[in-house]
Amino acid sequence: MDEYRRNARDQTVASADFAKLGLLILRQRFIRACIYQLAFAYIAAVVANINLRNGLLSLVLAMFSSRTLGYTVAAYVAGLGVLAVHSQLYRVTRAAHISHFSQLQRLLRDPKSTGLAIFAYTLLSCYLFTIHRGIFGGRVTQMWLYPEGYYGPPQLNPGWLASWVLAAMLGLCYGIRLVADERIQLAFPSIEQSRVYTFKDRMPSSFSRAFHFSLGVLWRFWIAYLLFGWGAYRFVCSALGKVMTTSSYGVDNPLFSISSIIFWFHSSTLAVLTWEFAHQLFELVITEPTHINELSLDRNLCLLNGLKCITNPLIQHLAYQELYRITEFSTAQRVELLADIDRKNGTMWSQISGQCVSVIKMATEKLKTQNPARPSKAPSSQTSRQKLLNKNIVGRSDGASMADILRQNKNGGADTQAASIKATDALRTVNLFGNEAQGLEKYVLTVLRDMLLKSTLGQRILSRSLRAHSTDAFSNFQQQVWAIRSLMRLVQCSISDDEFGIVQADISSVLETLFAYLSELERSAAQPDGLGGVGARSHNIQLTSHQTQAMIQVVRNALYLFTTTFYSYLNMLKLSATQAHKLQAFADFQA
Repeated sequence: MDEYRRNARDQTVASADFAKLGLLILRQRFIRACIYQLAFAYIAAVVANINLRNGLLSLVLAMFSSRTLGYTVAAYVAGLGVLAVHSQLYRVTRAAHISHFSQLQRLLRDPKSTGLAIFAYTLLSCYLFTIHRGIFGGRVTQMWLYPEGYYGPPQLNPGWLASWVLAAMLGLCYGIRLVADERIQLAFPSIEQSRVYTFKDRMPSSFSRAFHFSLGVLWRFWIAYLLFGWGAYRFVCSALGKVMTTSSYGVDNPLFSISSIIFWFHSSTLAVLTWEFAHQLFELVITEPTHINELSLDRNLCLLNGLKCITNPLIQHLAYQELYRITEFSTAQRVELLADIDRKNGTMWSQISGQCVSVIKMATEKLKTQNPARPSKAPSSQTSRQKLLNKNIVGRSDGASMADILRQNKNGGADTQAASIKATDALRTVNLFGNEAQGLEKYVLTVLRDMLLKSTLGQRILSRSLRAHSTDAFSNFQQQVWAIRSLMRLVQCSISDDEFGIVQADISSVLETLFAYLSELERSAAQPDGLGGVGARSHNIQLTSHQTQAMIQVVRNALYLFTTTFYSYLNMLKLSATQAHKLQAFADFQA
C-alpha cells in the first residue's frame, strides 16, 4: 500500500496538467469542508439549545445536552446537503444583464439551477422544521387536536399546518434570493488573509443575514396567513373530512399565539444560520489560495497550462490567483519564471504575459462593442419647435396673431403625439434584453415588455433600459485584476530579477495595452448614459458604475507602480509620442 501511494505521488508531481492537479486539490478540500461542517453544526446546535433561564450555566448545559447532540446530527446532514447543492450551483463569472430586470433574468437564465436551488432548500427547510418539532416540542408540533372533556374525533391543528407552510415558504424564498442576488457566484478573499480571519470577518454578516431574513419571511407569512390562511385551513379540513372523520369545534388562531411565533422565529433563524455556515464554508474552502503548481516538477509549465484552461473557469481563476501570489510573495519562483527562456514556444515570460495581455485586450474589445462611442445629440424636437416659434414671433415687425400662435401649438402637439407613437414602436422592435436571452427567459421578458408598453410609466422604464448597457466586460472582474497586477509586478521586478533583459523588449506593448484599456474605461465612465452614467442603477449589480471606477483605479495604480519604479529610466525607454505623453502625466502625478 505504501509503494502504491508513493507511485501515485510520483505520478502526480510529474504531471504538468494544472487542471488535473487542481481538481485533485478541490476534491480534497471538499472532503475537508465536510469535516469542518461537523464543527459548525455543533456550534449551531449549542446556539439552538441555550436556555437563558439557567443563567450563567446556560452555555455549559447547552454544550453537553442530549438535545444538542441530536440537533448536531440534523444540522450536519443539512449542511452536507448545502455543500452538495453549492458544488453543483456555484459560478465563477457573472452573467451579463442589460435591463432593469436583472434579478428576474438570473432566475430565468438557467431554470435547472433555479429549480434545483428552490427544491433543495425547500426540502432542507421542511427537514429542519421536522427536527425542531421533534426536539423542542410544543403545542404547535402536534398534528391533531382532540376535544377536551369528552371523546370525539380529532381536528387538524392549524399551527402544525402553518409550520409546514412557513417551512416551505422559507426554503422557497432563500433559494430564490440565493440565485437572484448572485450569491452562488464565488467571492475570492484577499490573498493575504488567512482562512481563520476570513471566516471570522464573514460571521457577523452571516448572523445578521440569518436574523433579518428570518424576520422578513416571518412577518410576510404572518400577513399572508392573516388574509388567506384561515380560508385555506378550512378548505384542507373539508378535504380531510371526505376521507376521514374529523370534528369542527373552535380552535385558537396560531397567529396570535406567542409560543407559536417564538417557535417559528427560532426555527427559521436556526435553519438559515445552518445554511449560512455551510455557504460560507464552501466558498471559503474552494476559493482559498492554492499551491497547485508546486505539485509539479515543471511548475512554470503547469502554471501556464492553468492560465490557458478555458474549459473550467474555476481552475483558470485559481491559476491567475496563483500567478498573483507568486509575483507578489514568492521571489525565488518569480526569478525562476523570468529566467525560464529555453522553451519551444518562446520564453516563459512571453507566454505568461501574453495570457495576461489577452485578458486585458478581450475586456477592451467588449467595452468597445457594448458601449460604443455616441455622436453628439441633435437638439430635441421640443427645443426645435420652441426656436421656430420664437423666430416666427420675433421675425415679424407686427408680431404674431393669436390664431397663428394657436395654429403652431396645435401642429406642435401633433408632432409630439407622432413622436410618442414612433418611440413606442421603437421600444417594441428593439431587443431590450440582449442576445443572450433565450428560451424561457426571452419569452417571459418579451411578455413583460409588451405589458409595460401599455402604460406611460412602463414606457419610461423601458426607455431607460435602452440606456443601460451590459457589463459583460467585467464578468471576469477578479481575473482582470489579477492579470493586471501580476503583469505589472513582473515588469516592476524585472529591474532586479530579469537577468537576460527579456522583459524590457515588451514594456512598450504592455503599456500600450494598459493605456488602451484605461482610455476605454474612462470614456465609458464619462458618457452620460454609459456604464458610469445616469442610465446605470445602483441596485443592479450588473449595471452599477462601481466596477468601472474600481477597474480604473486598478489600472492607474499599476501605471503609477511602473512610473515610480522606472522613474530614473523613463528617458531610456523606447515609447511612442502618445505613450510618452500619457506616461508623463503619471510621472507628474497628474493622471
